[in-house]
Amino acid sequence: MASFDKLDMATLSGSALSNFNKIQEEYTIEPQFKNKFNKAKLISTLCYPVEKINQDFLYKKSDKISIDKDPVFILGHWRSGTTHLHNLLSKDPQFGFVNTFQSVFPNALMFGKNLFTAMMKIFMPKERPADGLKLDPKFPQEEEFALGNIHDMSFYYFWYFPQDTIRIFDKFLLGKGLSEAQKQKWRDDYLRFAKLALWQTKGERFLSKNPPHTARVDEILKVFPNAKFIYIYRNPYEVYGSTFRFFKGVLPSQKFQEISDDQLSDNILNVFTKMYDKYESDKQLIPDGNLIEIKYEEFSKDNLGYLSDIYKTLQISDFEKAKPYMEDYLKGLGSHKKHEYNFPKDVIDKVNSNWSYAFDKWNYEMIK
Repeated sequence: MASFDKLDMATLSGSALSNFNKIQEEYTIEPQFKNKFNKAKLISTLCYPVEKINQDFLYKKSDKISIDKDPVFILGHWRSGTTHLHNLLSKDPQFGFVNTFQSVFPNALMFGKNLFTAMMKIFMPKERPADGLKLDPKFPQEEEFALGNIHDMSFYYFWYFPQDTIRIFDKFLLGKGLSEAQKQKWRDDYLRFAKLALWQTKGERFLSKNPPHTARVDEILKVFPNAKFIYIYRNPYEVYGSTFRFFKGVLPSQKFQEISDDQLSDNILNVFTKMYDKYESDKQLIPDGNLIEIKYEEFSKDNLGYLSDIYKTLQISDFEKAKPYMEDYLKGLGSHKKHEYNFPKDVIDKVNSNWSYAFDKWNYEMIK
């Protein structure tokens, strides 16, 4: 079984070939990672003919696809319960979504799909490193990796270049340094990809779970003016501890730069603040009735009750029709054991000094 700490196959392998030259000009690839980078570029080079055939077909196909029902976007920082909520909602047959295969190989959604799916089953880990949740090419996935493989405007380039995390955040989530033409290209590419994902997963309403979108609500509304949003938040100590553990588990497979634990910690603290501030500013743009905010700890105690509230608040069809599918999913989870954290004093102090506003906003008790 592959594991993230042994995996030497960055998700950049599924990127459009044109991205690689841009990446080499923009970022520093440290010498010890050049073989891994060149391996990703080689795979992309070999796949280039498939990429061109797919694009010629799929771009024309997307022009014929319409998204008639308002999409639903799950927002929230990593490790706030977004994945569990996403998995539950995806069981509703009305929803189409981006799956794991599409997130890595967005340029091969039609021709070559079977080959690349087989490759993923061989090389990808079977579980996520932080929580042991199952992974499979067909499972729902966030789309940020896909966006970075379609073009070069994705926050998930921080996985490859963690030393540049804040610069990448400012550029691709706050739009600093992007021209209006680049922003419009992002919107056009995103709409096309959402259409194709909806079509391939045979849904009627697009469902997205993508933590970077938490700082991108203004852009999402330019693509889907009446989009629905679910924002989920969690105890800041748990978010920090789980995010640090998750990033430490995934980074070895993706990075082309080294990063110290202190640098990683600072990035997590800074990104959380930037993401929170941007969301709080942008949410004023969301039409009335199109946003619901939920607390992870309460949602985890009553999944179905909160899902009923979500359907009612956002008016996204009849929950009773979807409920049996979600009940079956919950029964199949078994007894999943959550990681328990024992936070040292220095971590408590970091979180308290950097995220005190989150404790106040969401009524969590600070540890002194």
